[in-house]
Amino acid sequence: MNLLLSIIVSILTFGAVADGSTNNAGAINRAISECHKRGGGTVVVPAGTFASGSIFLQSNVTLRLEKGATLKGVEDLKAYQPLHTSANLDRYDSGRGTVNSNLATDSIWTLAFIHIEDADNVAICGEGTLDGCHLFNPQGEEHQRGPHAILIANSSRLRLQGFTVRRAANYGLLAYQISSARFDRLHFEQGWDGIHIRGARNVSIRNCKFQTGDDAIAGGYWNRMVISGCDINSSCNGIRMIQPSQHLTVKDCRFRGPGDFPHRTSGKTSSDAAISLEPGGWGPAPGRLDDIVLKNIEVKSMLTPLSVTLSEDNTLGRICVDHLVAQDITRMALSVKSWGTARSKQVKIRHAVLEFRGIDDPSLPDWFKTHTTDQWPVFPSWAMYFRNVDHVSVKNVICSFTGKDYRKPILYDHVGKIDISRTKCKSMKQLSVL
Repeated sequence: MNLLLSIIVSILTFGAVADGSTNNAGAINRAISECHKRGGGTVVVPAGTFASGSIFLQSNVTLRLEKGATLKGVEDLKAYQPLHTSANLDRYDSGRGTVNSNLATDSIWTLAFIHIEDADNVAICGEGTLDGCHLFNPQGEEHQRGPHAILIANSSRLRLQGFTVRRAANYGLLAYQISSARFDRLHFEQGWDGIHIRGARNVSIRNCKFQTGDDAIAGGYWNRMVISGCDINSSCNGIRMIQPSQHLTVKDCRFRGPGDFPHRTSGKTSSDAAISLEPGGWGPAPGRLDDIVLKNIEVKSMLTPLSVTLSEDNTLGRICVDHLVAQDITRMALSVKSWGTARSKQVKIRHAVLEFRGIDDPSLPDWFKTHTTDQWPVFPSWAMYFRNVDHVSVKNVICSFTGKDYRKPILYDHVGKIDISRTKCKSMKQLSVL
């Protein structure tokens, strides 16, 4: 941005009214256009409640939400517009032909409150709030989802920080094909997914707070993504990667269940995986996962701390888990596996404490002998499960369970080299050193 040309304007100057009902989209978009035409600047939303339909940010423009400011989506679906971009985003589509179809060319799926498209050097900042009002759309996904709160496509040099997104009518933030982006100190409350990014290079999500009704962070085709210092509470998954990614780091994050707000579709509040890496989980997503680092992670009262599942057209190079504390894990062992023939090269688990709820069923070990993997409600081991891995290395790990459990603590299925040291698995009555 050219600082000599940078201007600061209030949306009040362009006729915005803080009555909570008037559609101020025209006034806000005129303010944005004026800043853009003059080389860049900041559009200020002052304290008050300003209703609006779709807002379109442009290159070199910052939207600043002052403390006490609320941009509230109007409750009229006709006031929202879909994605318009010059980029081909077909590779990011998923769920085609199902009730969860997510297509970038779908004019219903891509309806959004705030748009950032084909833009460079754009920011949204401040201490204010974006309120999506949980606007219902019977033509939307699952016959209920309305506009996304923020939609970004084919854009770079992005900075979003400090504000709250609440009651998003679909995702809090949906992004396609972005680069050099920072999401810092954001708060996502309710809605479906919090931050969902499909296609990213050099992106960081830092010090954000999630209290979402669906996955907190999701998407895929990430390259050099860092997620750090986040507090994550979800009635679904904490992080769910559905398309392969490389050079992914998750560090210094805390995952907590059950969800503070119900799942938007099912109404459940139980939490699923803290981290689920499942390329192909919502349709074909070929490619390789590699250089996945999970460090200084805390998990409490969730289904599983980590689940990695490869589809047949995926492979995994290296995944390293270093310093993981997981308490009150409700059902599923930590796992890295594929159910077909796809293989992982190297899995390292270092310095972990894993505490599970036992399953008091003495018939469970024999049950697995007569049922195929697609029928398994849990794994035949209670602490860790590895399948189709070339090299598994486990060091300085303590696994325990409360109550009773009759399964083995760790199982290796079609695993090549196994290195395990200073690892203990225990119940209330016994301690076994592996």
